[in-house]
Amino acid sequence: MTVGQLLNQMRLSLTENGIEAARHEAALLIGARCNIPLHRVYSHPELDVTARQREQLLYDLQRRINHEPIAYILGQTEFYGLEFSVGPGVLIPRADTERLVEIALEQIRTHFPPDQMLCILDTCTGSGCVGISVAVRLAATGRPFQLDLVDQDPVALSFARANVQRHHLDDLARIWQADLWPDPALSGHDRYDVILANPPYIEKADVPDLMPDVSRFEPWIALDGGADGLDFYRRLTQGATRRLKKPGLLLLEHGYNQAQAVDERCAAAGLTDRLAVYDYGGHPRVTGGWLLEF
Repeated sequence: MTVGQLLNQMRLSLTENGIEAARHEAALLIGARCNIPLHRVYSHPELDVTARQREQLLYDLQRRINHEPIAYILGQTEFYGLEFSVGPGVLIPRADTERLVEIALEQIRTHFPPDQMLCILDTCTGSGCVGISVAVRLAATGRPFQLDLVDQDPVALSFARANVQRHHLDDLARIWQADLWPDPALSGHDRYDVILANPPYIEKADVPDLMPDVSRFEPWIALDGGADGLDFYRRLTQGATRRLKKPGLLLLEHGYNQAQAVDERCAAAGLTDRLAVYDYGGHPRVTGGWLLEF
């Protein structure tokens, strides 16, 4: 069987089972399993597929027909131009979350001296994609920093650890299993210059009704934000003022309809010079503010 024949077969099966971008996903799977660059999957349909490769791809196809996320099947996904290891038990990074990284880097460049040692906390870190993406860019510029990645879920932290190693940040990033905040006695940091978080923010009653790729496969612990979706924002804003330096920045990703509620909690916590950032789809996506001296 050739690449072109298998691509058509897989595309048809995915389309019939309601998978969007069926041709692209089929090509991604073929490229990964046959070790062929994606552009060659499209441009060289005459390439042969071995019997073993075809068997593996048909197994992958069945997993995707069952709505298992393609990122889990491939074992990795792209985020902010970087590859991250993912799998069952960890939330798959979304493109909207790249805005959190962009704004964090922008605020760091604008407000912190380039030679200042920065202490950065990425809590509810999951795969580590937010903190690691910031760290990779800071490391490339030679800016000194220490990154702490925190999550309560040991499965998620296993992926965060793998991604720290994948991006060669072992000497710059530390991983802590904790409920939002690392123990200062262990971490050596009781306050941070920058705190980032993409916490669970789906209303509890809505989690079962999410698309099956999400509700049936991704970890509910990373989705369920409580009855109104705001449980973590209450705790993050209340706790951040005891864990931020002065000046210190808190940035939070949230759902498209939660910006006002999150901003109100930032204001109540005493954060000023607050930020309201939209994603590229035109929806409110990141809210935060500064803890200042005065």
